Amino acid sequence: MDNETTKRTEALIDRLRERREEGAADRLARTLVHGAESGFLFALRETLETLLTGVEAIDPVTQTMMEELRLEVEKRLGAPGGTARSPHG
Repeated sequence: MDNETTKRTEALIDRLRERREEGAADRLARTLVHGAESGFLFALRETLETLLTGVEAIDPVTQTMMEELRLEVEKRLGAPGGTARSPHG
């Protein structure tokens, strides 16, 4: 994962902690620490989709941060010549 994506993920974790969403922040932080790039990206995408569902109506700024990060992950997963594949086949 590139440095920009890591920074955006860390910013989102900080934002979640500021909003006292410790469970969501911890889950995202664990995703940042574990796994190879493709496994990480798939896990990150899944985590972001789950979190988006919970914060959509509560915090538009956090929702926007999550959506931007999710779109970046989607772009990387679908990049031509990329090696990212679903861990489920």
